[in-house]
Amino acid sequence: MTERINGQGFRPTDTATTRRSEAAKPTSTESAGSAPAGAPASSSSDTVNITRSGLLLAKLEEIVQGTPVVDSARVAALKDAIASGTYEIDDQQVADKLLRFERDLLA
Repeated sequence: MTERINGQGFRPTDTATTRRSEAAKPTSTESAGSAPAGAPASSSSDTVNITRSGLLLAKLEEIVQGTPVVDSARVAALKDAIASGTYEIDDQQVADKLLRFERDLLA
């Protein structure tokens, strides 16, 4: 679903799920709470089964949400190393990783 530059394309309010046609609107003889004639009635015996991979993804999401964005201990150690002058940069390793990154982008 794309929108044309001139603004004549679809917008979220124009989608079929949010827009009702005149035929779909309840008439005065239909009650507002009744389901349309073609729609199946909801059943209390409906079940949902979540796969093992779905459960693992949910657990992974919990772990990620609980992980801090910044490793404070690592930041403190790097600040101390820089301040004391003991932090060394391996220029060969940096160059290798930059080249690997560039190759991955082009692949």
